Amino acid sequence: MYCIQLKIQPTAAMTFRILPGSILNIATYPFVPPTTFSGFLRRLGMMSVGLEIPETRINKENPAIFALPPRYLALGAYPVVSSYRGVHSTYRKGMREFNHDSFSRLYLDNDKANFQLHTWEYLIAEELVGYVVAESPEGLEHFQNLEAYGCKLGKEGFAVVTEVSEEIIELERKTVAAIPSTIVPMEGLLQSGQFLGGCDIYNMYRYQWGKNGETDNELEGFLDREATKIDGFIPFVAAYFHHRKNSSVTLEYYTQGNIYIPVSLVDLLKGEIHV
Repeated sequence: MYCIQLKIQPTAAMTFRILPGSILNIATYPFVPPTTFSGFLRRLGMMSVGLEIPETRINKENPAIFALPPRYLALGAYPVVSSYRGVHSTYRKGMREFNHDSFSRLYLDNDKANFQLHTWEYLIAEELVGYVVAESPEGLEHFQNLEAYGCKLGKEGFAVVTEVSEEIIELERKTVAAIPSTIVPMEGLLQSGQFLGGCDIYNMYRYQWGKNGETDNELEGFLDREATKIDGFIPFVAAYFHHRKNSSVTLEYYTQGNIYIPVSLVDLLKGEIHV
């Protein structure tokens, strides 16, 4: 397995909405989910070759999805342990109806709307580190061209890629006790029979890859304007060891000694296991 590591600097507070959730309580994941990270990198890839990023108008009928193709698995991005990170809760005005589909405005002239008070969470982090893995090193070098590019990230937020690993990182498959660098599918933890201390548990979603979704070359579906073939989203449950104290877990990892990516997460995102 091969890996690219990206360092990302947020420019403001971010929200990655936890679903399912309440319309009154907008809660955030304390990290960038894999699907969100995939869409972020796809847009940066398009920008890096001079393409316009996809239109963001609301499309109720058949919205196109722009994400990385299955050959590149985005594993999410996570606050750097040595830097400040935290979730801030506040209040903001919002809509009452789920079917409201207009963009936010400071003033409403003719379209009088029914507002209510929301609680809203923001992830505040100085720096994030994200990972992309692939079975082959071919094509991963294109992610090195994303340095200094930035765009919208999540429901709320904006971030810039500040650094990409100079060399493509080769990972070996080993069973060791380590602190996971990413989220871990709960199924693997439960099957290992280990005591689950020091982690938070979240409902999450992954892509249901469409038929014939595999691309023919390293550029297709990444550095072009083709929509990604995704049939929908499949829920799963994951653990996040963000406290980093006494949180070592014995699992199969892809690792080079500093990065520890659970094999179960890679298999899950590829669609090879179903939990």
